[in-house]
Amino acid sequence: MAGRARLVRALAVAACLTAVLPFAPPAAAQGSAHTDVHVVAGRVLRPASGELEPVSGLWVVLHRLGSDRAGPLDSMLTGTRGAYEFRYQPFGDERALYFAAASYGGVAYFTPPLADVVRGEPAEIIVYDTTTRDIPITVRGRHVVVSAADPDAMRTVLEVYELSNDTTLTRVSPASTSPPTWRAGLPAAARSPRVSDGDIPPDAVTFQNDEVRVVAPLPPGVKQLAFTYSMPATAFPLSVPLTAAADILEVLVEDPAGAARGASLDETDPVVVDGRRFRRFLAQEVQAGQVAIVDVPRAESSWRSRYVIGIMLLVGSVMFIALAHVFRRT
Repeated sequence: MAGRARLVRALAVAACLTAVLPFAPPAAAQGSAHTDVHVVAGRVLRPASGELEPVSGLWVVLHRLGSDRAGPLDSMLTGTRGAYEFRYQPFGDERALYFAAASYGGVAYFTPPLADVVRGEPAEIIVYDTTTRDIPITVRGRHVVVSAADPDAMRTVLEVYELSNDTTLTRVSPASTSPPTWRAGLPAAARSPRVSDGDIPPDAVTFQNDEVRVVAPLPPGVKQLAFTYSMPATAFPLSVPLTAAADILEVLVEDPAGAARGASLDETDPVVVDGRRFRRFLAQEVQAGQVAIVDVPRAESSWRSRYVIGIMLLVGSVMFIALAHVFRRT
């Protein structure tokens, strides 16, 4: 997850830098350079009439993201065949990421993190035309992970969606006040929702009116959206409605007495993640409109336990005083 998170942050930074690059010259490399020269040489292509055609005259930017420095290193316009090539020397932080990016239709597209020499297909950047139409976004997988209760009887819920755009267009929202590019329900009792590690950065997701709203562009391919929230003990049994069909629905419950039912869920072998054991429930080809129910034992919060103990001590004290009076009279 750490590597994925670093790359997501890198892409978010690069998207901003790419948008302003034609107006700002590339920053000069700083720090101690390595002796080897790296190369990335590829083409920028876009789908057209069932084929990929080159995109000429488009800015391509070489980016670096490291703990010591982040920013664009170099840039160039693609040639008539959509070709570009950069030669560069890595420097500074050895864990720094390098990648090339191109902005097309206001959306940034990237290569994977670059190795020593990357040529041909691995260095290709595929860009897409954009649309504001409500093109279908398929839920390939939905994963709901319910943690064990904490001392205050709160449980953390992690939800992960695998969203697939199977068209050749990037879904964008025409303005910040327009409908999001994708949305999902959020339990009314959910507290402190926040975006977790995934492919969609936190600033591209909002939580409002019991909804999760993605405002980021959704290009063709699969993107992972992950977010967490806290649920009080009173929220269980928890209803998980499926507002959209899902190829796979998975529910993990970190409680030996917890269970999930409905939505064609069947229990499978438990899984262990980072030493934590989860009961696992799985369903395939789940249709929209179904509801999964997650049930866990009711756990008293620490403050309530302390309150009950305090009441018991108070009652005990009163009974002790009453008994003392009785013994004095006898």
